[in-house]
Amino acid sequence: MNTYLFLYQETSFFEVVLAAYFMKTKGDVHILSESKNEIHTNEGVKIIVDRTLDEIEPEDIDVLLICGGNINNIHSMKLLYELIRQCHTGQKIIGGICAGREIVSNALHITDFEDNTQTIGNVILSPGNEYVDFALAVGKAADIYIDEADYQETVDYFKLFRRV
Repeated sequence: MNTYLFLYQETSFFEVVLAAYFMKTKGDVHILSESKNEIHTNEGVKIIVDRTLDEIEPEDIDVLLICGGNINNIHSMKLLYELIRQCHTGQKIIGGICAGREIVSNALHITDFEDNTQTIGNVILSPGNEYVDFALAVGKAADIYIDEADYQETVDYFKLFRRV
């Protein structure tokens, strides 16, 4: 399973780190951006880009996650919207958190969504402060959990802070 995180300058990387950690259990996680330039996140982390928007094909993607941050730093919004729409048509899992939720909902013309983490078909939309719920929902949509007990163990540990 190939998960792609779309990042950009001043992105809020913390919003997708847990989802990336979960998805790594079932495949590879790649960094997607507009250019090969190093990404400088809001947290002060420098990230190397694996692929660019003009290099990626929707067939390469199983899960596409868009995080929040300063979306004014995205210069190829048209290309990103096109990729989101192609992934949606191809029944790929698409997640948007914080400002990424705005990007995904705008690209797919979703106007009726809630203030909490919500799954609409193959799309997960989440406010930035629900990054644990977002990660759990992405994992559930991607069917990464062995069974309900495995899912509950993940919830207990990462959301409820219970030792397992």
